[in-house]
Amino acid sequence: MTNKILHIVGTRPQYIKLFPLWSAINDDTTITQEIYDTGQHYDKNMSEELIKEFGFESISYGKIAGFGPEKQIPMMIENIWNKLVSFKPDYVFLYGDTNSTMAGSIACAKLGVPYGHLEAGVRTEEHVGIQEGVNRKVADHLATHHFCVNKLDHSNVAKEGLPSDRNHLVGDLMYDAFHIMSECLNEVQSVKERILVTIHRAENVDDDERRGLILETLIELSKNAEVLLPLHPRLKAKASREELAKLESSSVKVIEPLKYSEVINTLNSATGVVTDSGGLPKDAAYAGVKSVVLRDDPIWKELHQLGYIHTVDALDDMTSESLKDYCLAKLDGSIQSYRSEMATNKIIDIVKSHLNTK
Repeated sequence: MTNKILHIVGTRPQYIKLFPLWSAINDDTTITQEIYDTGQHYDKNMSEELIKEFGFESISYGKIAGFGPEKQIPMMIENIWNKLVSFKPDYVFLYGDTNSTMAGSIACAKLGVPYGHLEAGVRTEEHVGIQEGVNRKVADHLATHHFCVNKLDHSNVAKEGLPSDRNHLVGDLMYDAFHIMSECLNEVQSVKERILVTIHRAENVDDDERRGLILETLIELSKNAEVLLPLHPRLKAKASREELAKLESSSVKVIEPLKYSEVINTLNSATGVVTDSGGLPKDAAYAGVKSVVLRDDPIWKELHQLGYIHTVDALDDMTSESLKDYCLAKLDGSIQSYRSEMATNKIIDIVKSHLNTK
C-alpha cells in the first residue's frame, strides 16, 4: 500500500528545510508526496529558482497575495482544508513558524490528519505575543509529532506537558540541506573581510528610520570590508530612490537574490554575516561563520550561547557608526563550524512507523 505525504510551505526557507526530506522520500517506493505552497511569500525570481535548483515536482499553489494576516490566515485555512480533502494525505509535514504553519496545523487538526511539526519547541519567551511565537505554540500543541532540533527545544515541549511519546529529538534539517549542498560544490577560498548581508523583515524594512540606519551602516561597513547585499524584493520595494542610489554609488556590492547553492558557496568564503533572517545564521554556523542578527531575540538560543549569533538589542538607539563598530567587533575572530547529526532518516523512520501502525 502506498502512503501519501503532503508538505505545506509558504516561504523560501521552508523549501530549504523540506529539501532533504523530499530527496529521501523520492527514493522510497512506498510513499508518494506533494508540496502545497500557500503563496504566503511567493516571489517568482526567488521561489522558482529554488524550486528548479532542488528539482521539486508536484507543487500546487494557493493565492493569498496582497492581504494582511487578518484576512490571509482564514484564507490559508480554507485553501489548505480544500487541499487536504482533495489530496487525502496520510501524513503532513509543517515547517517552522509562519502563518502557513499555523493555518496548516488548524486545518489538519480539524480534519484529523496527522502531522509532524519540524523545529518544534522553539520558544521566544521574551516576546510571547509576536506572530512567530504564537504560530509555533499552536502548531506544537496540535501536532501528532514534535521534531526538535536540539535539547533545549525538546525540553520546552516536555515542560508544556505535551505527550512524551510524540516528542522527538532528531537534529536539524537545515544542517542536512547544508551538508548535501556543500558536497556538490567545489571548495572556495575565503576572502579577507567578506560580509554577507540579508535584510527583509518588516520591522527593519518598513520603518523609514530603521531602514535608513541599516543602509547607512552597510555603507560604513563597506569601507572596511567587502559587503555583499543580495537585494530582497521587500527591501527593493520599500527603499527610496535616494537610498538605492546611495547604495549603488557606495562600495556595497548590491546583487540579485542568491540561489541556495550560491548562498552556501558565499558562506564558505565569508568572514561574517549581518542579517535579520531566521535561517541564514544557522547555515552560517554550519560553515563556521559568525552572525550579527538585527533582532532582539536570537531565536536559536543554543547558537547564541555558543557565540555563533550576536543580537542587537538596542538597534533604534544606535548610530550607523556604532552599529558598524559593533558588527566588526562581534564578527572578528575565527570559530569552528557547528555540526549536528543528520535528521532526515530519523524523521522518516518515525513517520513510517506511525503509518505502519495506523
